[in-house]
Amino acid sequence: MTRDNVPAPVQPPVPAPVPRQPAVGAGLTAAIGQGAAQGAARSLTARLVDKFLTNPPDWLRTLWHALPKPWE
Repeated sequence: MTRDNVPAPVQPPVPAPVPRQPAVGAGLTAAIGQGAAQGAARSLTARLVDKFLTNPPDWLRTLWHALPKPWE
């Protein structure tokens, strides 16, 4: 018998890794943190808009009037 007739050894297939499930509540914690950050940013923005648009300080009013208007 020659070596050409010997079948090559067959390796068993490697099993695919099992996908891991996230822990229960892991997404909830991230969502709460993100919501808190968005709420704080929204609150801060609302306060700034309230303060500067309803009663702007003099330096902001002077700066606004000093800027060239694109429509003129």
